[in-house]
Amino acid sequence: MIEEYNLLVFNSTHHSLQAEKFLKANGYKIMMIPILPEISADCGMAIKTEVKDTEITSLLEDNKIEFAAFYHVIKEGLEKRIKKISK
Repeated sequence: MIEEYNLLVFNSTHHSLQAEKFLKANGYKIMMIPILPEISADCGMAIKTEVKDTEITSLLEDNKIEFAAFYHVIKEGLEKRIKKISK
């Protein structure tokens, strides 16, 4: 089975919680998850988003909500392919 999603990572827990609150208030289906071991960030949490939600980074930047990076993840069995999209 293949799972595909985008992932927002943050430099602080404060920024991840701020982004979570903002995105949920704007109707996005997101989930807070632990950061993947393959990705390094100061904050241990990340926001998992749907693949189609590529405009999220612009929305966060327009509203002055900081994030460290945005990734596209494809998970097939035990294999993960992770591609950095921005920052």
